[in-house]
Amino acid sequence: MVATNNDYVTVQMEDDFVVFLTGMRINKWWKIWKWLPVFIAMPRMCRELARRPELGMMHYRYHPGFGSMMVVQYWKSFEHLHAYASNKGCAHVPAWRAMNKAVGTNGDVGTWHETYMVKKSGYECLYVNMPDHGLGNVGEKVIAEGKMRTAKGRLGQGNDDWTELGV
Repeated sequence: MVATNNDYVTVQMEDDFVVFLTGMRINKWWKIWKWLPVFIAMPRMCRELARRPELGMMHYRYHPGFGSMMVVQYWKSFEHLHAYASNKGCAHVPAWRAMNKAVGTNGDVGTWHETYMVKKSGYECLYVNMPDHGLGNVGEKVIAEGKMRTAKGRLGQGNDDWTELGV
């Protein structure tokens, strides 16, 4: 079993960063020859990025669902993400071309992505009795005490008094 951080823990990021969500949806199960290549392309790209940290991806995590897959990725910057996505020598461009040729807009497989550019002061997180998760895999973990114990405090917007709630 994975060890947990049995405390109130938050994460401090040194710089701005990017959260990239991407995924796929199988629309026509019986067309395995259409969706299987799309399904196996993302793990190939994530392995490539994990082996090459200079490309800028700091961490990723898969979130499977019934007939769908989502991947949450943390990137150093949008410039890193865009450089990887458009690099013909990396796995993304060939996979994107192959998918567009095989699937295009015929409806067999859906793909999507969302990009969030996060300012250093524009996020907050809290992990309690958790193993490293999300930003806890990339930022500096600190005990969430004092003003860091509340969401408002972590965002620099004052401090709620949670002691009156017995927390």
